[in-house]
Amino acid sequence: MRLVPSLLVVLLVASVFVVSNGSNALSIGRSPGAHPASPAPTAVAPFYPNVKITDGSSPFAWQVEPTMVINETGTIFVGWKETTGPDTAGVRVGASYSTDQGLSWAPNILMNQSHPSNLQCQNSDPWMALAPDQRVQYAYLEFNCNDGTNGLDVSNTTNGQDWGTVHYKLGGGGLTDKDSITVAPSGRIYAAWDEANFMIVSWSDDGGSTWAPFHNPDDIPGGVLGAVVKTSANGTVYLTWWDFGSNNIFFDWSADGNTWHADKRVNDVLGSAPGQGSWQLAIPAMAIDPVTGAIYIAWPDSRNGDQDIFMSSSTDGGITWSANHRVNDDSGSHSQWMVDIAVDYASVVHAAWEDNRNGAWNIFYSNSTDGGSTWATNLRVSTQDTPLSYDRPGDYFAIEAGLDNTVYVVWTDGRGSDFDIYYARSPGFPTSTVTVTTDPVGLPVTVDGVTSKAPVATAWIVGSSHTVSVASPISLGATARYVWSNWSDGGAISHSIVVGTADATVTASFTKQYQSQVSLIPTGLGLIVLIDSMPYTATASFWWDDGSVHQVEAPTNQTVSTDVRYVWFSWSDGGSAVHSVTATAALVLTATFTEEEAMRVSTTPSGTTFAVDNTTYSSATTFWFSRDTYHVVSIVTPQTGVPGTRYQFQGWSDGGAATHVVHFTGAVSLVANFSAEYYLNVSSLVSGAGGSGWYPAGATVTATVSNQYYAQGPGERLAFQGWSGNATGTHLTSDPILMDGPKTAVAQYGTQFYLDVSSAYGTVLGADWYDDVTSNGIAMDRSKIATAVWRTQYSLTIQAGPGTAATAGWYDAGATAVASLASGIVPGATGTRSVFVSWNGDASGTDPAGSRPIPMNGPRTVGTTWRTEYELRITSAYGSVVGAGWYQAGSSATASVNASVIGTAAGERVVFAGWTGDAAGDAAYSSSPILMSGPRTANAQWSKEYFLQVDSDIGTVDGSGWYREGASVQLHASTEATSAGQTYRFSGWSGGVTSADASVTVTMTGPMTVRAKWTTETVLGGLSGTVLGLILLVLGIALVIGLLVASRRRRKE
Repeated sequence: MRLVPSLLVVLLVASVFVVSNGSNALSIGRSPGAHPASPAPTAVAPFYPNVKITDGSSPFAWQVEPTMVINETGTIFVGWKETTGPDTAGVRVGASYSTDQGLSWAPNILMNQSHPSNLQCQNSDPWMALAPDQRVQYAYLEFNCNDGTNGLDVSNTTNGQDWGTVHYKLGGGGLTDKDSITVAPSGRIYAAWDEANFMIVSWSDDGGSTWAPFHNPDDIPGGVLGAVVKTSANGTVYLTWWDFGSNNIFFDWSADGNTWHADKRVNDVLGSAPGQGSWQLAIPAMAIDPVTGAIYIAWPDSRNGDQDIFMSSSTDGGITWSANHRVNDDSGSHSQWMVDIAVDYASVVHAAWEDNRNGAWNIFYSNSTDGGSTWATNLRVSTQDTPLSYDRPGDYFAIEAGLDNTVYVVWTDGRGSDFDIYYARSPGFPTSTVTVTTDPVGLPVTVDGVTSKAPVATAWIVGSSHTVSVASPISLGATARYVWSNWSDGGAISHSIVVGTADATVTASFTKQYQSQVSLIPTGLGLIVLIDSMPYTATASFWWDDGSVHQVEAPTNQTVSTDVRYVWFSWSDGGSAVHSVTATAALVLTATFTEEEAMRVSTTPSGTTFAVDNTTYSSATTFWFSRDTYHVVSIVTPQTGVPGTRYQFQGWSDGGAATHVVHFTGAVSLVANFSAEYYLNVSSLVSGAGGSGWYPAGATVTATVSNQYYAQGPGERLAFQGWSGNATGTHLTSDPILMDGPKTAVAQYGTQFYLDVSSAYGTVLGADWYDDVTSNGIAMDRSKIATAVWRTQYSLTIQAGPGTAATAGWYDAGATAVASLASGIVPGATGTRSVFVSWNGDASGTDPAGSRPIPMNGPRTVGTTWRTEYELRITSAYGSVVGAGWYQAGSSATASVNASVIGTAAGERVVFAGWTGDAAGDAAYSSSPILMSGPRTANAQWSKEYFLQVDSDIGTVDGSGWYREGASVQLHASTEATSAGQTYRFSGWSGGVTSADASVTVTMTGPMTVRAKWTTETVLGGLSGTVLGLILLVLGIALVIGLLVASRRRRKE
């Protein structure tokens, strides 16, 4: 029976097949020289390692059906078919080459076409042959052109880079399929293929420019598939093919390509090559012994019920053929097919084939040293499986033997996500096993672009370079991940390694991290929490290393406006305001703040005291309370001030009593108002003085005494003389006294004595009261003596320096004096003053109001010691300053403000920027030391910052944070993002900036919120009605052709 119609239908739907055998190069006309004998296979596979030739640069994902030749310099040339699926027809053909025995391969190329691109021709079935001049001839089909033509392309190269002109041979009008070529010693190119399963042979003597008329060597035309053409050393043309009509392998030969002989059946069991299924075709392979000229043909044979590889040989040019021998040593029911063979210069026959004995597709190999009669133990060539789910890993591959009897194999390999072309040779290359692993073990690693779970152990060629990389981070769920730390060899996260002569392990170390979230309540007010000393004003997420320790701090008393601040209340983990946390799991920490508002309490005039909640204060004080709380304010009245002054409480500004409860509902200022009273002290040596007491400031009062005279004894009295101190007048009631301060009214009395003048004779004069020490005339009625008495006084001189002496003057001898100054502090130029230090000379002590007592037993001179002080003035637009005041000349001072970051409004704050003026430094809490060699001014500088909130509907976009006023901030969103399996595309920005660009710049002129917007990505795909219709049309045509072929009569032997 001929091949069933279903097979033909599949053949036609696929459109084109590649010929089974790429073993097609024969070096003619040169001495083979001395070649070592090929070793028999051993238990250790020599075809190691497998090297990937295709580099992924093609626009087509699938590469199949390789062909290969090796020139006399050892350069390996490989071609293959490019397609779009595991069973689909060829689209283009590709090529590469290696000059280092297959260690590395040149960049892949797509071969040129002979037709213009607008004809949309396809290419398939690549076949290479080596010419005697070492030029590589590369043939491939060009078919399905829009102009309806099908034919053969041929181009050539000597270096694998320049392939020259593509020559085209138009076919006979049918669908061209399964071409092969060879080059005779004369340089003639022979080509064979089938059209609609009819044999066609032609040749070209000018490199493919022109071709001889077609010949059909098949004695009974039809049923031909997979014709393979070779030439001997004398130029004889050999041809073998599979006749699927009779399920036999045939051979024919010709001396010139014109005249052919009777077909010879090679399989010695009639109809033993039927093929299996749709794609396990019984296409033969042929090789010529370069030394003896013996011909070898191998094919898939089903005589034992399943497909095996059988071989036959001829030593008389194909006239007679040997008994058939099985090559594979698998005696089970597994399939062996798609064979190729080669013969080296030691006449060792090498065979390789597709084999599923291990439950997957693999390339196996064997060899024979006795002309194909016996075969060595089969060896596996491919180191990884191609899944059996692929029913067609191409239709052929290639094996070649080099001048030094090295064996080379290229094949279609499905170990990846699609088909690629792989290569191996025997003997293999020196290798070392490199293990790529992770710490902890089991994480994914990517080795040469393939991602697997660690550890990944691979035997690589010594000296070869490979890329290892890992992803980072690696998610362990929503709140845990691993991040890459380092490679044990010190490389970057993705780097290349060069394989050494010893086995090695390269380990990617990872650190486990937990995602921790720190937030604060409330938000949006500029409040901050410090995470590892860095401020955050909104919820922030951190990835912390497992076991790492971090400090969280909630600064209390954060001012957001003049009257409002927030104080830390609690952390959600129960920690103190400043405490450490250890990341042993995902943490969610929330700092809660409570609002407090200002209650400012002061007095008028200042200096008087008040109490809030039973605590007394003597100056204006700001209290911070929560709303809807109750507090007691109270006043003690009256209150004493300086001597002679007191203050009477007049009332609170809120109208409350001296002591009352304040219901605090919001910021408020309370003022306790006092009125001043001054004391009038009326003193007199005589009883009866009146008027002493407290009087309101500004009042006008008088002092009084009731006695003009006051008897002291016989002939002695006190007489009122007038008022002194702060009082004036000579009457018993003083002149009005203005009470603008403490006042003293002194009633002045003088001593008077009575002079009693008596005489027995005459009239006496002068009897009266006289003031003390008053000299009056004495009646000289007899001689009298009047004597004046004097007392000694000494001067007290006070050298007051910049001050003013208060007690300099004359003092009675023996008296005690005290040196004093009007003030111990004397203002000088602006920001300068002198401060009294001590007395010297005839006085001692440190009190400017009075020295130690000075005995006035002679003239006394007192000196003073002063020091110069300079004022430090501190200015700041924000916060409270610390350190302003007077400092001794030559000393050092520092300026401070109470905070480095102060909120001013929602989304606004000021940040301490540094000190200017006479101060320097950038620390808010302490400037650099200021030398007080004169008046100094320190100015606190602040910079305004605004908060930029960057939101995104999908994922997160970096950029949220505080920025200086006027700053330009660059925001960037990725053009594409994925969430919950859905792909989104960036569509623009909204909010503070409107733009469709993924990268934008915003200028911070105030608080700002921007949002990244996204749109869903439309999923494209599906099979169009046009494509479905075309497929149905092709299937219909294929069915018709299959029925026609089936009707042909069976070939007779």
